[in-house]
Amino acid sequence: MLYYKANGFYFRDNAFARIVYLFLFMAEIAQILEKTVSASYADQELALTALNDASQINFPEFIHQLAVALSDAGNSPIVRRAAGLQIKNALVSREQALSDQKRNRWLSIPAELRDVSKRCVLQSLGTETRPSVAAQCIAAIACIELPSNQWPELLDRLVANVTSDETDNALLREASLEALGYIGLDMAEKQRIGPVLAAIVRGMQREESSVYVRLAATKALSEIVDWVATRTLEEHVDAIVDATCAFLQTAELNLYEEAAKCLWKIASRKCAKTAETPIVVSMFRDGPMRQILTAANLAADVSSSSYEHYKYLKALCDLLCALGLHLADVWSYVMKPPPNFSLYLAALSAFFRHPSIYIRAETAQVLATFYGHERISKNADFLTSIPPLIHFLPKAMSKSCCAASSTAQQDPTEQYSQLDYEGEVECQREYIRLRDHCLRIIRECAQDHFEKLMAVMRDWIANRCVRIPENVPPDEWEVMKRLITAVLQTSFSLDLATPEVRKEYLAYFDAVFHCSVRISSSMHSAKQQRLLNGLLSILSALFPIFNDCPERIPIMLDHLKSLLMIDNSKQDMDIMATKRHSIALLLKIVSFFSQAIKPYGHSLLELVQSVTPFVSMMQRANLVPILAALSNLAYSVDAQATFLSTSIKLDIDFIENEPFSTSPSNFLLHSGLTAMPDPMAVMNQQCPFYQNRLNLKASLTALEGVLGQINVTSEEGETKQMMNMFFGCLNLIYDPRNSSLIHVVYGQSVLEMGSSERLMLVSSLNPDGMEKENGGRKGADEFESSQSSGTNGGISTTDSTIFMRRFIREITDLIQSIVGLVCARFYRDFYAISDVADAIERVYVGIECVPDFRFRFWIKRTWSRIVCSCPTARSDIVLDFLKKTTKHMQKRLVEQWELLKRRQSPDEDTEPTEEEMIAESTMSLLSRECALFVSTFILGDSFSPKNAKKDALVTQIAQVLLMDKEVFLDILGLLAKLITCPDSQAAVKCVPILNVLTINYDNSFEEQTAVQMLIHALQSLQMYVSDELAAGPILTLIFNIYSTFRPRYPALLDVLRQIPNCMPDNIEQFDQRIMGTQSNDESKLHDKIKRDLMRKVLISRKVKVHHGRKGSNGTAEDGEMD
Repeated sequence: MLYYKANGFYFRDNAFARIVYLFLFMAEIAQILEKTVSASYADQELALTALNDASQINFPEFIHQLAVALSDAGNSPIVRRAAGLQIKNALVSREQALSDQKRNRWLSIPAELRDVSKRCVLQSLGTETRPSVAAQCIAAIACIELPSNQWPELLDRLVANVTSDETDNALLREASLEALGYIGLDMAEKQRIGPVLAAIVRGMQREESSVYVRLAATKALSEIVDWVATRTLEEHVDAIVDATCAFLQTAELNLYEEAAKCLWKIASRKCAKTAETPIVVSMFRDGPMRQILTAANLAADVSSSSYEHYKYLKALCDLLCALGLHLADVWSYVMKPPPNFSLYLAALSAFFRHPSIYIRAETAQVLATFYGHERISKNADFLTSIPPLIHFLPKAMSKSCCAASSTAQQDPTEQYSQLDYEGEVECQREYIRLRDHCLRIIRECAQDHFEKLMAVMRDWIANRCVRIPENVPPDEWEVMKRLITAVLQTSFSLDLATPEVRKEYLAYFDAVFHCSVRISSSMHSAKQQRLLNGLLSILSALFPIFNDCPERIPIMLDHLKSLLMIDNSKQDMDIMATKRHSIALLLKIVSFFSQAIKPYGHSLLELVQSVTPFVSMMQRANLVPILAALSNLAYSVDAQATFLSTSIKLDIDFIENEPFSTSPSNFLLHSGLTAMPDPMAVMNQQCPFYQNRLNLKASLTALEGVLGQINVTSEEGETKQMMNMFFGCLNLIYDPRNSSLIHVVYGQSVLEMGSSERLMLVSSLNPDGMEKENGGRKGADEFESSQSSGTNGGISTTDSTIFMRRFIREITDLIQSIVGLVCARFYRDFYAISDVADAIERVYVGIECVPDFRFRFWIKRTWSRIVCSCPTARSDIVLDFLKKTTKHMQKRLVEQWELLKRRQSPDEDTEPTEEEMIAESTMSLLSRECALFVSTFILGDSFSPKNAKKDALVTQIAQVLLMDKEVFLDILGLLAKLITCPDSQAAVKCVPILNVLTINYDNSFEEQTAVQMLIHALQSLQMYVSDELAAGPILTLIFNIYSTFRPRYPALLDVLRQIPNCMPDNIEQFDQRIMGTQSNDESKLHDKIKRDLMRKVLISRKVKVHHGRKGSNGTAEDGEMD
């Protein structure tokens, strides 16, 4: 094997050669280190190989030589930095197993040689260039030695470097503060953290002449403030707040931004509410509050022209919002409102008017929290600050709260959004958060400011909606629809809708209705069609007046009828949107105002019959659910059943008799997937495959809509017919034997995830818009229009592939939903069918071929309903199905997560590719669906972790099925895989389930099962120990498992004893407590006590080493710690 040397190569083939090689390495270590950053890739490779081989030959001497190179001021900065990074990289790793290996390797070095290396590293402080690599090395060593009470003099040495009057080396003070920031401390030991805090505060004082030192002190404070005990922090809190606030106007080195972030971390501490009161009181003192607000005003004045100032403004916004949320937590413990509360509210009001969506969303959350607080909502200053904000609410809820700007000037909101978000999906997610907080403010403030809300509605309807509707942009229609809906709903629920108010609502409805009729009577352009859709959305928000004035229903029905009868032979998309919206409103009227619509049932039936010739096939399918909802108004069950049977008979017969369902090859053949696409035939609607697809989708859409509306049992024959579909046939098209039949023009990509599915997957949001009223299935009739109209007068083969991919997705979605609805709505009839087990078995056929992004919806829409809807008396029907599904979920989760892990780049700093992100998002959502499946099965669909109780009831079907030992073990196996999967949300969803099973089914756990569950819970904690939302529940679970089973199974103690880095004394004390209190029910302890007990045992030392640090360009600098 070859080894690098400056002027040649050496072979290693025996012990003597290795000794010679190591000697040569030591002689030329500086040159080797310098080559690690060479512009030549070959030089880098040879140098890194030499370093790796040296570490393998003699690790103690390797570390020692690197430490000497680091401390040698005669070496170049490049060599010294490279030496420090090599030391750090030899000691730390993000991978726990590798980290333990490196830790043990360091501890295997003789103590005297370790001491020499540590002295060299300490001596390097203050002699390097910035940033200090020696500080990183110190933190790496401290991470290993401090937990075992080694290197006790370190903290005193670092503190002395900062506080000693004899230290005139600013670089030494800076590097020592960096080291203190890098090191995590056991904050329970006041005697250790007190001097450290004092040193940091001293480094932040005005007497400190170096801005670099003040910046290092501020960053160090940010690092440790989360961990310091409240009582310890209280001793220094005023000095810390004063010193940090003093930096809020220091632009040098962006110190003001670091100071704002530090104050935000202090304000965001999550500890006991009573204990954290001093922090709030300190920040609301006159000096700090005025400094914060002054800085915010200055940053706001220039944020639109300076990205740096905008980042600073965001940091200040984060600070004020965190302080507000913290204040809401401790308000009850404050004897009187904090000083400067009115100034604080004024600052929030200013932020609420800022063009940035991010800043408005953060501020709206605080305002909504204040209004939901029993005491703050009654505070005089707060009540005074709200009326001006109510007037601004419509603009605040808009994406852009600024007046329209000229085309030459970019909209400020768009400008800030480009800085804040990676793309439109992320921006839309934040906007929805803003809008939801604003709607919450409306609901919360209605009791005190109802007249102000009415004034906003009154002014907008009179002066915008009715007077100049053509000037209202689409975004404004949507905002006002939601605002009006929230005001009306809240007024009725809080009894604010007096007779006078109801008359005013009626007047609004009449004004908007007449405007809508006027616009519809003179429609000549697409703009008027879109304007009409906006008016319809406002009318929809005012529909509650039907309960008081049902006489308005006939005129509304006539208006919708006239819109549905508009000629659309040219397949105009805007007219289609108007008709789709009209159908959605008809369904809303019959569904939500059933009592008011009863006298007009025949009129509605006649309307449906009259408009049917004027609507498209898909729109006709969407009319069927209206008939189903209308059937619920029948005066007898027989009449209702007859009416319903007549409505859906054709659709059921079509699905049952068409050749789609006979085999996968027939499905592919009749869908046109095996034939060469003919774009022109599709565009002219002369393609038989196009008609086949359209007929199938229309029939399935009608069935799904009916099942979503009906309140009547069905006959066994109809139920069986609806279940006799091509489930296995549809799933088996993914089998290579069948997918190979797909025409080469479509290729296998037609079975893959489309761009729209990718977008929804990453965003995890539902499409938003007016069509949301349409039963949640947006664009139900775009299917036919999109296939018959292409860009530039034609359809490309790429378009054909997109259309076919969407067809497969929509057919799958519909069938999954139909099966689930049949089980949920017709469970009495369905589970009584003689061959129901065969019908359920068909749902599972071919499931192993289904890709993950489709599979998760089978779980969500179908499998969960099949199992959970089954009557307990027929539980044997779903027993085998449950066993198969849980085993399959386990197998798929393990295989796919492992596949993802193998595909990931070994380089931790490499950004994942788009495909890797999509695959990981898919598996995360699949894991959550699996967790939700188990939660719904065991705890029911109404269970909420926020309201979870220890004695949560297990569902009746679960009580019966869990008696089967195989089912019980399969469920536990699936939960074990989920709490250790790489998705924290899925893991957290499983914790309440495992708590319930542990406490309620303790007798079903054998020793090996109990041991395995404890091991998996500990592994889960190891994965998510730094995730605050996950770690707490997992610690509680570990306590419950141990306290429940330890008295019976001593092996659980052996598991704890094998955990590395845990103090044996703490483990023994904890075990003695559990064993000594068997007569008491430890499960009745408060969860916080359980978490604290387990944290003391398992996380006794909080030593933190970061492995990456963001550089100025946003990328991770190799080898840095932060």
